[in-house]
Formats: sequence, structure tokens, C-alpha cells
Amino acid sequence: MDSSFATRNTRGTVLVIDDTPLNQDILTDILGREGYTLRFAHDGESGLVQARHLKPDLVLLDLVLPGIMGTDVLAVLKQELPETMVILTTAYGSEETAIKALRAGVNDYIINKRPFDADEVREVVKRAVTEAILRRENLRLQQEVDLANEQLAQKYTELEAAYERLKELDKAKASFFSMVSHDLRHPIAVAKGYLELIRTGDQDLSPEVRGGVEIAEQEMRYLNELVDDVLDLSRMDAGYYHIDRQPLQVAMMLQQAHLAFRAQAAQRNIALEIKPCDDLPLVSADSLRMNQVLSNLIENALKFTPEGGRITLSANPLDDEIAISVRDTGVGIEPGEHEKIFDRFYRIRRGEQIEDKGSGLGLAICREIVRLHAGRIWAESELGKGATFYLTLLPADNE
Repeated sequence: MDSSFATRNTRGTVLVIDDTPLNQDILTDILGREGYTLRFAHDGESGLVQARHLKPDLVLLDLVLPGIMGTDVLAVLKQELPETMVILTTAYGSEETAIKALRAGVNDYIINKRPFDADEVREVVKRAVTEAILRRENLRLQQEVDLANEQLAQKYTELEAAYERLKELDKAKASFFSMVSHDLRHPIAVAKGYLELIRTGDQDLSPEVRGGVEIAEQEMRYLNELVDDVLDLSRMDAGYYHIDRQPLQVAMMLQQAHLAFRAQAAQRNIALEIKPCDDLPLVSADSLRMNQVLSNLIENALKFTPEGGRITLSANPLDDEIAISVRDTGVGIEPGEHEKIFDRFYRIRRGEQIEDKGSGLGLAICREIVRLHAGRIWAESELGKGATFYLTLLPADNE
């Protein structure tokens, strides 16, 4: 028997396995009007066939059936369709029968009081179908979560493999740059040696030739600095660039930098001065690396400061750090370039009258060195009114 209510909007699918036509009619009358999709089977064998095909939300299972008994059907349903709810219906029920049925795995039971109690049937079926739908939804969500976790784990494995590959490529790149840099050092040194020999030799040189030699020496110095910068960056990328921090006097660091560039500044008629900072605490820094940073900042200041300008080195407490600054009275930095100037290979252009010959690596190296010191570096500037570069270091007793 099929239900005329099967085509309506359904609240759930209910399979009735009962060999009594009257029971089927009564259940159709009670449940069909509630919006359930009803299907019927007259014995256990056909009931199992329909159950496997329909996968219903609920099976109303008569205890006494022709052929396979209801308890045997129940065992198969629980094994093959664990998400389907099963309610036992019997006219021969008792408390003992109900307990045995519950132990066997039924989710509930209805005693057929000839006829069924309509209110009881509606309530028990509603509760069972709701639970079945919730179970299926939970199962679906769990499957989605499991699938998402599986995909996430796969993606993580792929990302991990890609990351390891990327690290290998970075090391290969760093090794390549290191090898090339080392290989370039020798011909540069040879060329510099011959140029110096020509310039300082006994043979008189015409002004044109001497000027050409000096230009060639300048180009060699630039090339040598470029090779040094590339080599430093390759070591940083490969993790081979180390610093040795020791307690240092800030005033001594600034004095050494001032001494190194005093003659060059005077030659260009640029005042290079230091503000007193002898009362500052010791900082934790690598003397060689910080000298490299300060030298780069002063060289940049000299490059962009016209004759008659001023460069000032100073240091002051800043929160829990010590801030060192290099201030110039040069051309300044465009507002949009304050961060970009620390990017690799970025070069500031101010027209032909200002020489901006460099690799664009110096400030990037400075940023990395300062980072390795657990410090910060930044620039403040107003176009046409000079620039100030700041870097911070930790006091030696706060490291």
C-alpha cells in the first residue's frame, strides 16, 4: 500500500513494516496528514529492501511479521542503517517486552491498543523523526568537518613541503650570490692593483690619462662595495650572518664614525658634528656591524647634502631604548619614500644635479643589522629641509 500523501511537502520519511492492512490505514490517516512521506512493507524481507533503498528517517516495525521476525529485522537495520530511528509497534506489548526491545536497540515503542492512540503515535513519531534528522545533519556536518580537516592537513603538508623547498631555493640563491661575490673579488682586486700601480708609477701620465685612471679606481671602489653588499645580503638570507653583541659606549661609536668621515666632509665643505652623549648607558651592540650601519647612514647624508650643509650625530634615551640619529640639511625625502628607501635595490632620484650612484642595498642591509640587534630603524624628513635617520639599540643591562 502506498500513501496518497507521499507527494506533499514532507517532514520526514517513515517506513511502516506491518502485515496488517488495518494498521497501515490507521497510520496513514494519523501520520499522512502531519506531512510525513509514508512507505509500507508487508513483511521483513521487503521491508529491508525498501529500507536499504529509501534510507528512511524512521521505521515503524511490527514485532510479529511473516517470515523474518521483527527482532531480526531490527538487528539488520541497526547494523546497516545506524542513523535510521526504529520504533517497535506491537499489540502484545508489556513492560517486559518494551524493555527487551529497548535493549535490542529500538529507539522507542508504541503499544497498539487497537486502534493506535493517535496522540501517542504523533508525539512518538515526531520526536523520533526530529532526532533522526538531527543525527543525519550532525553526521553531514561531521563529514564536512572531517573532509575540511583532511583537506587542511593535505594543504598543510603541501605548504610545509613548499616551505622546505623555498628554504632550499633561498639557500641555493644565497650560495650562488656568495660564490659569485667571492669569484668577483679576485679580478676586482687585480684591477685595483694595476690601476694603483699605473697611478703611482714612475711614468708620467697626461692629465687625461690620470683622470681616466682615477675614474676607473672610483668605479672599482663602487663595484667592490656592491660585491660586499650582495655578499652580506646572501649571508643574511642564508642565516649565516651573525652578530656579536657586547657592551659598548654610544659616544665611542659616534666618535669613531666621525673620525672616519671627518676629512671627506671637510673636503666637501660640510660640517660633521657630534652632540655630547657621554652620560648615556652602555648599549648591547656589535661594534663592527654598527660601524657599518653608521658609515652607510653618514655616506648617504654626505651624498644628499650640498656644500655648506651640516650633518649631526646624536643619541638620546627613547623609552627603554637608546636612539641614535644622523641628521642632515640636505634635499630631504619624498613623503612616499620614507619606507621604500629601506627596500632592496630602491634608489632615490633627484635629478642629474644630485649623484645617486649606489646599489640600493645599503639601507636594506642597515635594516637587517638593526633588526638582528632587536632594534628599529626609520627615517623622518621634510622635502627640501633635510632628513634624519633613527636607529634604536637596547641598553646592555636591559638585554
